[in-house]
Amino acid sequence: MIFKKMFLIFVFFPFACVYHTSRYFFNKNRINEFFYKKIVTMSANSLSSHIPTLQKDEEFSVFSSKMKETVSKIPFEKSEVTIDEPGMVKFKVTVCQFVEVAKLLGMSQLAKAFCDVDIVYCQKHQPNIIFERKFTLEKGDPFCDHTYKKMT
Repeated sequence: MIFKKMFLIFVFFPFACVYHTSRYFFNKNRINEFFYKKIVTMSANSLSSHIPTLQKDEEFSVFSSKMKETVSKIPFEKSEVTIDEPGMVKFKVTVCQFVEVAKLLGMSQLAKAFCDVDIVYCQKHQPNIIFERKFTLEKGDPFCDHTYKKMT
């Protein structure tokens, strides 16, 4: 895991430099809002390119299997499926190096963006899915819970 974190730091370092330089010259709140929106939008669009939109009459298992496959390939998270039943799949994420690295590089205000991607992704790209979350690592909880349910 240490090499993955070092890789993320290396990748995020130029972004962190631009972010901190921008905050120095411009309004901090506007810069935070700008970068927050960019992270959420780009990440949600990326997720949508891997998981097709669940059609209203389509079996939830199509969405569920694609989501499980995609989540299992994220090298910077440690997660497990805790519920997998017709109409619902739930993940428990115990390590999220995106949030850790954002905080480590002094971008704590943007760490929440990595959590909000799932919310925006479902709102924008999965109109037949309800996303719920009660816990996040970003807020200091021991894990993140990601619950995806098919609308009935």
